[in-house]
Amino acid sequence: MPSIRHKITFGYYLFAACIIGLAVFAYANLRFMEQRLDWGTAVSSLLDTTLEMRRFEKNYFLYGKPEDAASAQTYAGAALSLLEENTAAYREFAATDDLQQLREHLERYSERIAPLVNMPGEYSAARNAIEADIRKLGHDLSASAELISANEHDVMRTLLNTARRTVVGLLIAVTLFSLVLAHVLTWIVVRPLRRLERDLKDIGQGRISSLPARSKDQEIVSFTQAFNHTLHELEVRRRHLVQSEKLASLGTLVSGVAHELNNPLSNISTSTQLLLEELASADHDQIRAWLGDVEEQTERARRIVASLLDFSRDNPFVLNPTSLRSVLDKSVMLMAAQRPKSRCEIINDIAPEIRIDADAQKLQQVFVNLLGNAIDAGARKIQVQAPACMSEDNLEHYVWTQVPVTGECGTDMLCVAVNDDGPGIAADLLPKLFDPFFTTKDVGFGSGLGLYVVEKIIRQHNGSVGVTSTSGGGTTFLIRFPRRHATETMS
Repeated sequence: MPSIRHKITFGYYLFAACIIGLAVFAYANLRFMEQRLDWGTAVSSLLDTTLEMRRFEKNYFLYGKPEDAASAQTYAGAALSLLEENTAAYREFAATDDLQQLREHLERYSERIAPLVNMPGEYSAARNAIEADIRKLGHDLSASAELISANEHDVMRTLLNTARRTVVGLLIAVTLFSLVLAHVLTWIVVRPLRRLERDLKDIGQGRISSLPARSKDQEIVSFTQAFNHTLHELEVRRRHLVQSEKLASLGTLVSGVAHELNNPLSNISTSTQLLLEELASADHDQIRAWLGDVEEQTERARRIVASLLDFSRDNPFVLNPTSLRSVLDKSVMLMAAQRPKSRCEIINDIAPEIRIDADAQKLQQVFVNLLGNAIDAGARKIQVQAPACMSEDNLEHYVWTQVPVTGECGTDMLCVAVNDDGPGIAADLLPKLFDPFFTTKDVGFGSGLGLYVVEKIIRQHNGSVGVTSTSGGGTTFLIRFPRRHATETMS
């Protein structure tokens, strides 16, 4: 297992390797310059040969000596040989087409000047025609050679400037690399500690999870393992605490359910007494009606008890196709049992065809917590809407516990809005609503875990929840689920 000490040693080896690499680069650069100097020599030779050729050419036309024509022809052949031998070098300073044209001009120059070697010096019509052609060819050849030489001088000047900058750059690079290496070695030691600091801040903000193994350093791994063990113990106790909050709510529910069960049990008792008293004289239709009432009230009591049991279970998180409207209906039934004297009107405005891949029991707990908070705050009317369509711009008015799940409502997203007409919440309190143990209720009337549990459950569903409110203007909770977890089927 690596350690911080090993990384520091590796840093020193890396520095030595970089110095060697820079030396190799400098040597390769010098070899490159040497090659360019050889090419410059070849270019100079071509220019000198061309100029000598022109000099003998002009002497011949001035004095008419055949040996001058022969010398010009010799230098033309030498220039052609240089062109063939150093084609690769000349291509660095001239285009391929220009070199081909230069070659053709040299060949034609040699052909045109050859007859003058044995031609008398006096002027004639044939000699005048050849002279004009040779002068033009010679002028073009010398111009081409001078252009190649000028390009070579420009290239060499550029290379020298580049070499000068390279040397300065290497010196700066070595200095900067030394400073960077010193900084990196320090960073290697400090970085794992800073990462631990950031992770601990996340844990302190309520996002309790295992400390990620961000470093393989032996010193850090031991600390991470010990700390993760502590986090595991904290997570176990947190789950117990959340379940305790749920059981505390369940205690309140039980008293309400007892009152709610009174009605169907009373109806069952009344129907049974009538059946016993009138069994002998009643007709079959009346008996069936009484028995139907017994069955109906029994089913009503069964649904109340089943909802209570579903709410109380601590089942593993499982996604199944679930009717969103049905989940809300069960939640409303529980709220009616929990707060039988409440005069709050709960409007279930969820489209009946909406089904969502969700954990029904967990989702029911979300609605129970949101509805219960609204009723406790004094709301007289609560409206639950789905789909609750709104533009992405409106999302800016909400306070989110995390970056909201984005997408077009109805296509990419399923949006559920829980809106109440209660007294609202002050703007400075909105960012704290989902923090654990934060509550606006009086001491002894709330643990501050309700909305914290809501946010955890929504996050389990890969969704996000936000809240907006104005003091005295009601409160709206907006839940956004990815569309891939929701489907619509006609019921």
